[in-house]
Amino acid sequence: MTATINLPQSVIKRLEKIAASSRRTPEALAKQAITECLDYEEWFLKQVREGLADEKAGRVHDKAEFWAQLEKARHERKKAA
Repeated sequence: MTATINLPQSVIKRLEKIAASSRRTPEALAKQAITECLDYEEWFLKQVREGLADEKAGRVHDKAEFWAQLEKARHERKKAA
């Protein structure tokens, strides 16, 4: 599939500048940037869905319990070092 997008001139200039110094085309850079952004967004949304499912299932810790577990882990790490 081929698509056309309109980018601000400032973004085009940035793509061209990076492309010139990296021996890559502006199109390749744009494709990489879009792909990495989509990968991140998909990962982020998955994490949110999983977190909401954990909350709904009661798999949560209150604030005090969280900090207590963190301090315990820090203390154990210092002992091991």
